[in-house]
Amino acid sequence: MGYLMGIDVGSTNYKVIACDYDGNFLSVSTRPGNTVYKENGWAELDPQKMWENIAACIKDVSDALSEDKCVGIGVAANGEDVLLDEAGYPVHPTIRWFDTRTDKIAEEWGRFGVDKVYDITGINPNPVAGITKLQWIMKNRPEAMKKAKYYIQIQGFISYKLTGTAKTSWTNACRTMAFDLRKRQWSEEIIEASGLPREIFVDPIRPGELVGCTTKKIKDITGLPEGTPVYAGGIDYACGTFATGIIKSGQMLDSTGTSEQIVAIVDEPKNDPEFIGKNFTSVSYVVDDKYYIMGMIVSSGGIFEWFKKEFKCASFEELIEEAEKQPIGSNGCMLMPYFSGRYSLGSDPCARGAFLGVTRASKRGDFVRAILEGLCFEMHSIIIEIEKMSGKNIDSIYAIGGATKSDFWLQMKADVTGIPVKSKQVPEAAALGAAMLAGLGAGIYKNSEDAVSKVAFPEKIYSPDAEKHIRYMQLYESLNSKMYPALIEFNKKVTEIQTKFLSLRRNL
Repeated sequence: MGYLMGIDVGSTNYKVIACDYDGNFLSVSTRPGNTVYKENGWAELDPQKMWENIAACIKDVSDALSEDKCVGIGVAANGEDVLLDEAGYPVHPTIRWFDTRTDKIAEEWGRFGVDKVYDITGINPNPVAGITKLQWIMKNRPEAMKKAKYYIQIQGFISYKLTGTAKTSWTNACRTMAFDLRKRQWSEEIIEASGLPREIFVDPIRPGELVGCTTKKIKDITGLPEGTPVYAGGIDYACGTFATGIIKSGQMLDSTGTSEQIVAIVDEPKNDPEFIGKNFTSVSYVVDDKYYIMGMIVSSGGIFEWFKKEFKCASFEELIEEAEKQPIGSNGCMLMPYFSGRYSLGSDPCARGAFLGVTRASKRGDFVRAILEGLCFEMHSIIIEIEKMSGKNIDSIYAIGGATKSDFWLQMKADVTGIPVKSKQVPEAAALGAAMLAGLGAGIYKNSEDAVSKVAFPEKIYSPDAEKHIRYMQLYESLNSKMYPALIEFNKKVTEIQTKFLSLRRNL
């Protein structure tokens, strides 16, 4: 029997799955990630150790299915990058995406032209962008740059280790801020302006396109026979979006975890300068040469976890039950959800979280409901902007992640937004989406529609309640939408004080 393999190089864990052509899992293996957090707030990982952990996972799966044939491998990964020498070994640790040591470098792109960068790449210059990490290495670790042969994204790095061929997926290349969206190739203008050597940028290819086949020496490490085809995958959340069945314009994914990604499929990139201030990402999708717009709530489920931990609360289920007993509006208790700053709707690192309208009569259930309502209102604000950018109405929202554990939360999302929410329990969505891309490349599926029709999961639909939507919108217009503007200057002062306190603690 043949099977597909999907690899998910996650931020917390590495996962490898094998599935049949209908998406049924045959074997799964995981290993913990290996991020190192440093005292100065930096975060790095050793790419070689990452590869060794992933190789061990691959071997677990291939050994478990030794009687079967792997017909294709796909890799999903975040937008981070690796610098390799000629022998294929890392010359510098990977700088994690949330490491902001490159914030000043990102600001320097203003001289090139922020609007121009956005028009070419779909990304507003920021320290998450891979090219800023590479510039930092060139400036601060020139000895590493001298050894560099390949600049490759993590998705391409794993494929390279398997095949010996250095190529990267369009969708991962997009996250570097050096990729021309419309030409679907590296931007010569951006690279020249960066001062980086052009020859180290590996070839970008379409997701699902063949990278190469596994080499003879890889068999002992992974158990995979020589000649197993490896296909270009994509960004982890884009692969997860594909696995959820989202392939058409007007469809949206809402993925709720520690943060919340809100992804809408579009036919063309939406990177007009008029949208740049809202800080949305508009880059290549993984199928049908489409694009997507992504907005993000940096702290989403993470706020819920913080509340539960710091106040030594009951279980998730019990807290939700308490929230259900409170009325719409949480008896006047409201949340501003910027516990890790504001990203979409306009980047603001000084934005802070806040509970407002609290009195001695406020109950724990009011706080919990306020958290859920605050996150739903933020999601609603992001959807409004995405509809403006795309010029299309969102007709359905597919929900995955932690929120799907609660019918109450999903119904609230539908009631607040006024859009039907569909819940799908898709296991290991990023790895599964990568496996499906391999299936497309191997000819297992005729096209993307054939893939999502075969790899289908039961869904539950939450239809918006018209009366509740009106009540939520009254709260949104009269109170929620006014909170952030009212606290902008206040939060700037708070940030100054917090920065001083942090500096004093470090000097003690």
